[in-house]
Amino acid sequence: MIRLRRRTALVSTLAICLALAAGAGGAFLLLRPADDAAPAEETAKPATAIVERGELVQTARLDGAVGFGAAVPVTTKADGIITWLPDVGGQLDRGSVALRANERAVPVLIGDVPLYRAIDGSGMEGADVSMVASNLMELGHFSHSDPATFETGGWFREAVRDWQESLGLERTGTLGPADVIVLSAPSRVSAVTAHLGDGAGGQPFTVTGTTRVVEASVPAQDAGVIGTGAKATIELPDGRTVDGSIVTVTTTGEGTEAKVRAIVAIDDQAALNGVDAAAVTVRVVTRSVPDVLIVPVAALVALAEGGYALQDEGGGLHGVEIGLIADDRVEVSGTGIDSGMTVVSAR
Repeated sequence: MIRLRRRTALVSTLAICLALAAGAGGAFLLLRPADDAAPAEETAKPATAIVERGELVQTARLDGAVGFGAAVPVTTKADGIITWLPDVGGQLDRGSVALRANERAVPVLIGDVPLYRAIDGSGMEGADVSMVASNLMELGHFSHSDPATFETGGWFREAVRDWQESLGLERTGTLGPADVIVLSAPSRVSAVTAHLGDGAGGQPFTVTGTTRVVEASVPAQDAGVIGTGAKATIELPDGRTVDGSIVTVTTTGEGTEAKVRAIVAIDDQAALNGVDAAAVTVRVVTRSVPDVLIVPVAALVALAEGGYALQDEGGGLHGVEIGLIADDRVEVSGTGIDSGMTVVSAR
């Protein structure tokens, strides 16, 4: 019926046009060929998907931020007035000048024991002496002794004097709590709270570590499956990704007030050059299954009698067992299901 109406309309149009041409003394006649008529609408083919074989990985998504870790205040016992302070972002390592008081350098030592007494060459020993000796050895002022069993003497006094001279300080051969700042590791200045002209004693600035990390919040549903050592992928704001791993997972609060935080170490620090702070997404592998058949979740057909099936291109249904589901894909297995098979999908 659709073709008959179209043909009748074409003949009628032709008769009218011929009549007009005769009356107009042979006016130009243009007819559209029947072959150019719009084709009848065809039934859309169903979407399909290919059964794949591979590894299916389930990940947890964490919201986080790049930074240098928690900041801690630095305490100095220096005397006098502050005449120089480090810049935010500055690096403090063994031998670095942390600040100047009355134009006198206050250098950094690295260790776990604070300097709590004046140390000289009078045969002193102890953990603080070993810490100072280890630093002087690392700085190249002497290298002939085991710092763990070190006892001060003439060699120590001369090493201290050499170091003091290299810093433009008076060669006293003695070090006291006011002369140095002891940090637990090389550090980055995160904030400066003191000002030039302030008294030097106190907490003039805060420091962090020197390597970038990601601090991320862990969703409650994933708190039990994310642990130390888990591999992670960090998605940067510019679309790049870098690898990392979970180094700590901590919980604060209890019950509904509990919050779980994770610290993620970043493998390639150079990849984040210039990125000192940024919001990122962290994906952590929580479960994976290797060498399995995988299809989109949209390819599953729910059966009235229960269970699931896949539909082939011919309309046949093939019952399947389902396993891990991750990122809209699902692990399947069943008779007649194999890699490369084409199945109908809802999208």
